[in-house]
Amino acid sequence: MTVVRLLRPLMAAFTLLFSASLALAQSYPDRPIKLVLPFPAGSATDGVSRFLADELRKSLGQTLVVENRAGADGIIAAQAVKAAPPDGYTLMVSTNSAHGTNPALYNTLPYDPEKDFEPVAGIMKIPQMLVVRKDFPASDVAGFIKLSKERSAASKPLSFGTGNTSSRVAGELLKAAGGLELTIAPYRGMPQVMTDLVGGQIDVSFSDPFAAAGFINGGQIKALGVSDATRVPLLPNIPTMTEAGYPSVALVSFVALFAPAKTDPAIVNRLNAEVNKILASPQGKDYIQKMGASAMVTSPAQLRSFVSSEIARYGQLISAAGIPKK
Repeated sequence: MTVVRLLRPLMAAFTLLFSASLALAQSYPDRPIKLVLPFPAGSATDGVSRFLADELRKSLGQTLVVENRAGADGIIAAQAVKAAPPDGYTLMVSTNSAHGTNPALYNTLPYDPEKDFEPVAGIMKIPQMLVVRKDFPASDVAGFIKLSKERSAASKPLSFGTGNTSSRVAGELLKAAGGLELTIAPYRGMPQVMTDLVGGQIDVSFSDPFAAAGFINGGQIKALGVSDATRVPLLPNIPTMTEAGYPSVALVSFVALFAPAKTDPAIVNRLNAEVNKILASPQGKDYIQKMGASAMVTSPAQLRSFVSSEIARYGQLISAAGIPKK
């Protein structure tokens, strides 16, 4: 009897908290939501963010504003969301840059990708494509490797544009696998890389299919290989790097939704359910396929586990590729 009396206040407090959380989720959202992303307009992350914003507006009944905070490998955007109130009104559409590679690329980070965020929902996985300027003398990976080595021997290494950490890591994996030398040219995002690749200012890059497909189909650049186990349905004639003889050049990026740490679980779960509904819808499936990507449907717990495993995986990849920390 005494134990029961002692437990009653705890049970009452738990019931009160649960009721308050449920009421909050039911009233959420009652004002516009901001989606902060780490890349500029025209990127794959920007495209899928604007698609999600439009679809979530229909289901949540509130406007979602996309805010591009590009630069510093996602650090600027991550800091902004980390500092935001954990009320569900500031979210981050992040990638394996801010939530995968950065711990291995930076000696000091102003945020913790695991402790400072609540994982909400996976969105998509997307491979990288080896692309070169349209007048590049080679038309396959073997020819690219041969020419790259010849250029290096002549002290004129090819210029490699990187618009995010995925393209940078893929490039380093290719350098290691092929024994190549490339001159790295960093950019703020893939749209800027594509502009200079089309213009012939740089020789080569790894790009997501979304950023590159229009230029490839228009004959403005050439695609040589895909860094995935299977070909991309959007560009089925492009072989995989495994088919080309370089299975170690395998890199698939991810895009996912995060909230600041300590955001109410009821809000997180509601957002998760809404995003998963969108990904399972005909329009969601069609959009993801047109991006050259695959849907990444997760629970918040599954996304948390996935991020932890990606941080560990990228740590190994970056160490093997010999990329120095900043």
